[in-house]
This record gives sequence, C-alpha cells and structure tokens, in this order.
Amino acid sequence: MVALVVRVAAILVGYFVAPLPDSGADARSFESRAWEWSQGGFFEALGHFTGPNSYFISWILSVLYSVADRSLLMAQSVSLLFGMGTVWMGWLLTRALWGERVAGKAGWVLALFPTLILYSALTMREAYIQFFLLTALYGVVGWARSGGMKPVVVAIAGFIGATFFHGAMIVGAIVFVFIVGLSSTRRLLRALLRNRVHLFSAAMAISAAVGISLFVSGAISVPKIGTFERAIDADRLIAMTESSTRGGSGGEEGASYPQWTVPNSAAELLYKGPIRVVYFTFSPFPWDVRSARHLIGLFDAFLYMGLIFLIWRNRKAVWADRASRSVVLVLAAYLLVFGLAIGNFGTGIRHRAKFVAVLIALAAPKLKGFRLRGGDRYRPPLPQEELMTADRQ
Repeated sequence: MVALVVRVAAILVGYFVAPLPDSGADARSFESRAWEWSQGGFFEALGHFTGPNSYFISWILSVLYSVADRSLLMAQSVSLLFGMGTVWMGWLLTRALWGERVAGKAGWVLALFPTLILYSALTMREAYIQFFLLTALYGVVGWARSGGMKPVVVAIAGFIGATFFHGAMIVGAIVFVFIVGLSSTRRLLRALLRNRVHLFSAAMAISAAVGISLFVSGAISVPKIGTFERAIDADRLIAMTESSTRGGSGGEEGASYPQWTVPNSAAELLYKGPIRVVYFTFSPFPWDVRSARHLIGLFDAFLYMGLIFLIWRNRKAVWADRASRSVVLVLAAYLLVFGLAIGNFGTGIRHRAKFVAVLIALAAPKLKGFRLRGGDRYRPPLPQEELMTADRQ
C-alpha cells in the first residue's frame, strides 16, 4: 500500500504540478509514437508489432489507445502496474535468497527507493525491464535451489520479456544458459563415473551446448549486441565507447565520463572496461557536479554506493550460496555490457535503475531494521511452524 500511494502521488505530481525528472524526450517519444500507431484502430495497431525493439513499449500503449483513447495517465498507469510488480517480485526474490525476515526489510526499500518510484511514474521502459529481470532471476534462484525444468522456463521467459524492451537484456539469458550448461555437464560426468546416466542433466547440457554453439558460430544475432564476432570485436567496442562518451541524456552538458576512460586499444579495454563499470554504477562523483540537476544524480550515486558496500560486507555469504552467486554473475555481465556502452551519467542513471532491485535483494541481509511508531523494531510475521515452536517454548 505504501508503494502504491507514493507511486500514484508521483504520477499526479508529474501530471498536475511539475514535470518529473527524465520525463522529457524519450518518454514523450514513446507516448507520441503509441498515439500515432493507434490512429488506424485496433487491428492496425496490432500490425505495428515491433518484436524486441526500443519501441515495443509504444506498441503496447498503442493497442490500449486504439480501444480507449489517448491518455498520458493511462500510459503511466501501465508503468505503475509493472512498478508494483517490481516491488512484489523483488520481495519474492529476496525471500527465495534469504528468507522471510530479510525479505520484509528489502520490501520496504523497494517500496521507497527513489528511482524505482520515479520510473514507475513515467512512460519509460525501466519499470517493465525491472519486473521481467526480477522474474528471470527468481527462476535462476529456483533452479539453483531445486533444479528442474520449471525454474529454467521461468528464467528464460523473464529474460526474453526484458529483451523485448531492451536488446542487451538477453545477456542475462546467455550467462544463465552457460551456468546451466556447465552445472549440468558436471552433474552428468559425476553420474557417468558411477555408471549412471542423468537424463535431465544430459538434456540440459546438450541444449545449452547447442544454444551457445549457435551464438558463437554467428548463426544467432542478438539485438543491440549482434553476432558473437561483432560482440568481441575490439575496434567496434572502442568505437562504441568513444561515441557514447558525450554530453548526456537530453543534451545535458558536463555529464560525460572523462575522456581518459575511452580505450584506444584492445589492451586498454582490459583495464578501462572495469573503470567504466565503476563510473556507470557510481557516477556522478562529487567532483563531477556542474549544476543543481547533477545533485539528484549525486544522491542516487550515494544510494548505490551504500548498496554495494552492504553487498561487500556480506560477500562471503553471497558467494558461498550457489543461488546468490548465480545472480551476481548475471548482474556482473550486465554491468560490464552497460558500463562499456554508456558514456555519460545522465544516461547511466536511467540505465542502472534497471538493476537496483537486484542490488537491494543482494544487500538485504545487511539492511538495518526500522522502528514503528510504538518503538518496537519491525519483525515480519513468523511462519506458522515457528509460531508453534515459540508457543511451546
């Protein structure tokens, strides 16, 4: 209820009082394209189906516009729906990782985190991507905990759903398929050493090997990334980082990363790549602030620093658990890809918001509790069996 109230309030403030941050060029472009596609009616709107594309959000809204009418509040309400789903899925993911008590703390942070509120109130792709990414990672954790085919299907479906809104989100599926393939191969080899055949592991290992082979051979081209050969082309990566290191989102001046972060050779990619990941995750730094608008980004960066610090404090528990370790590997791949592709913190603030719910879930065990008005520290309800044990004691 708190998450819903603050998000509805943000929508109403942005609509009736003053424009919200990042409600400019891209948000207006997505909404106006939706209105344009809806002009021919329902079936013509369906015909504008884009597949995985930046304007897939416009196609969804155009279908709604074609059966109703143009309404910015309705378009924002769809983002609100996925934003609320993000809070719910983030709570489920945290519960699957760390249990009920920790999930309660994470749920409050998810409900009140500023950028999660913001992008739940805008006609932008972030709320959609956050929801599908968390769904995918929920499947990843389910597979790591119990195996089986159902969690794999949930994970792949989530990654594909996120990819429809941003092509680079397919990177998570590639990493997950590699993890599943490696794990299944190890399990299969252990079974063979005992003169047994684990059919499910064999099927998963073969499927993963086929998928990875098709991508590596160039038979599959990934949106925003291209073929495997293009993805590892050092010259292309260097050109991409150079072109992205410019003013900023919406033409904002002074938001670009330092020019020295642009690699000039394949060797420089090896050490400047991680540096760009740091800039993507934590910029703007205090020395980067050039205007009052940059202070919003600085506050956002401090929140990310706090989350990463909490994850670092909990690093042993995170890495010791196969489920959270798998989540970290997927997240690391995303940060590397976006760190190379983004060259200014104006754009980086928006793109890193895609991953903040995952950071909250990983940092949750070290989050502090809070006190209600009565002064008692918040404790999520105990499961029924724990209550019975407590009564007996």
